[in-house]
Amino acid sequence: MTPNQAFFIWSACVYGGNHAILSGHAPGRESLLSPSWSRPSHGSIDCPAGGIILLDWLSHFFAISTFMPDIPQNTGLVSLEILILILLPAVLLSGCMAPSPVSNDPGLGTVVPSGAAPTPAGDNCRLDHLAGRGDEYLSNGDSCYFGTHRPLDFLDDLRMRPHLPVMVLSVPDGWITRDDAELLMQEIDSEIPAAPVVSPLSSYCPLEEPSTVGNEALFLLEGYRTGRYPPRLCSLYYFKPDRSEVWSWWETCGRTGGIDDKDAIRILQSIYPDLSAFPSEGMPPLSIRTEPADDGWYVAFIQEGSGLPILSARCYYVDNNGSTRFTGVVNRSIMVLPQDFSPRRCS
Repeated sequence: MTPNQAFFIWSACVYGGNHAILSGHAPGRESLLSPSWSRPSHGSIDCPAGGIILLDWLSHFFAISTFMPDIPQNTGLVSLEILILILLPAVLLSGCMAPSPVSNDPGLGTVVPSGAAPTPAGDNCRLDHLAGRGDEYLSNGDSCYFGTHRPLDFLDDLRMRPHLPVMVLSVPDGWITRDDAELLMQEIDSEIPAAPVVSPLSSYCPLEEPSTVGNEALFLLEGYRTGRYPPRLCSLYYFKPDRSEVWSWWETCGRTGGIDDKDAIRILQSIYPDLSAFPSEGMPPLSIRTEPADDGWYVAFIQEGSGLPILSARCYYVDNNGSTRFTGVVNRSIMVLPQDFSPRRCS
């Protein structure tokens, strides 16, 4: 019985008569504080001067405590029992009126995790908390990690945990420099196991499938060449590097910090995903034309026709720093063969 329920019963009987006697029997002389517990068969309380108060609705939830003290012969004992009757509800109510314990409720909308709360990626300068985690990832806002680690450090972190994929959404612009590329070129033939890198946007995640230091170095180099890392959704399933092509690129222009025509195309396709459909031998055929400049490349994406040589074209310029600009468009059919089309003039 709760304090409120006890006080309700006591009050009902006091107002029904001077001395409420609850139906039931308590053998012998028992204190008011140690009643004999029983449940009235009719679910009611008898008060001699006040009639019967029906408690059918209460009897479904708790058994009513009944007691009947012997009528005392000593005036002192009567006074003591009356005093107890007066103080009893005050004692019971004091439990209800006591201050509530301080609530630790964080408020609406706050998720209370079980166990230790995960540390945000940006608050941790090490890669330990990211290995094998699908709910945390590196992004270009994680200045703590990227401010203290170069690409070779990142590659070494991947080598330390080869069976735990690491999620990376993006890296800061310019994080992979030409000097970093030179060091990465020394690692592209390594077969040492390393953790694969996966974008959180990827539907594929390698489990217990390690990559290699060489493959991850090539993945970083691809990011350097395209100006975006990761350059693919996953360094294993979506990435098929050609080491001989990478060596050729490095010897011709990578070593000097320039880009070749393939780099220019990759950069544009990473910025404009619809251009990834070029080139294609489907219908209509799609082709790409490039033209070198002093500090970059002109690139044209051409849609060829069956009866007419060119149906449309989009033209861009990419400088050696990877910056791009739109230079023109052909949105009508023209009688120019694709091999005669000039990406510089876009005509």
